[in-house]
Amino acid sequence: MSVTPWSASVLRALCVLLFCCVTTLSPLLAAEILVVESYEPSHPWDASYLQALKQRLEPRHHLTFRHLDTKRIPRELFDIEAEKIWQYYQQSKPDLVVIGDDNAITLLARRIAGNGTPVVYLGMNDNPRRNNLYGLPNLTGVLERPLMKRNILEMAEMIPAARKALVLFDSSDVSVTAVEEEFRNQTELKLGNLTVEIKLLGSYSLWQEAVTQANRDGTDMIFVGLYHTLHDDQGQYVLPETVIGWTGRQAQKPLFGFWDFSIGEGKAIGGLVLSGAEQGDVAADQVLAILDSGRPAQSLAPRTAERGEYVFSRSALRSSTLQLPQKIRDKTRWLP
Repeated sequence: MSVTPWSASVLRALCVLLFCCVTTLSPLLAAEILVVESYEPSHPWDASYLQALKQRLEPRHHLTFRHLDTKRIPRELFDIEAEKIWQYYQQSKPDLVVIGDDNAITLLARRIAGNGTPVVYLGMNDNPRRNNLYGLPNLTGVLERPLMKRNILEMAEMIPAARKALVLFDSSDVSVTAVEEEFRNQTELKLGNLTVEIKLLGSYSLWQEAVTQANRDGTDMIFVGLYHTLHDDQGQYVLPETVIGWTGRQAQKPLFGFWDFSIGEGKAIGGLVLSGAEQGDVAADQVLAILDSGRPAQSLAPRTAERGEYVFSRSALRSSTLQLPQKIRDKTRWLP
């Protein structure tokens, strides 16, 4: 059958149309996404951002998960675990990688992005300019900036006579970075009428000693940061729930938190906190901009998930005898 000039032009038009449709729809095809966690799936921070990622990205895209477990394993094993994930990444060849928190970001983000795969990080406490990650090809993400100073000042409104606050962290790299960013490495500073003391503690016994001392030295309120890398005097890892549970029982001063996982019955009363869910949600926005809109990762500026939310435990608040101001109560997410 001969092809007339008219039919040939129609055929060409159909081919162009088909090509355009395929080109337009290709970003919407299901992608293989590897999610790398610094910690482990049972960690409450990880659990909350993983749930947010799943809600936003599945079932249209397929997520696979790997974790480093750096809250529990010795530091000398970090590189070994990172190498295992690097080997898995090379074998699985994902279309995009999401990396959660500073340890995994430091160990793997540059390496994976440099291999040509788009990377979206979340939970970065460090400054991407300081660690030379800002503006790299195939890389963007979500910064974590706990609202510590604002939280301290707002919680102090419930204790008008308060003059001294204690802030407790473990001595992990993430804690050190968070304190550097928020408190500029100061171990003591003035906020309004408060003198705020910041302690980075390397063991569970030192943590217990700090809480016990605060009960008798004139401290008016205690804030708990991160407490997930503490070991006892025999070198045994102490479960985070053990740490916060003991602190909730033994602290004789009102106890507040910077992250939502520290709040609940028998734990901290509440606070203006960050949640992993918000980090996961903002990271999902970045992922979808890359996959659905075809935007290069480096064209998306790193974002800061810093809205925070008021989270309080009803039972812990009742036990404290404190009165929550109505302006905060109206905005609070309540836990048991």
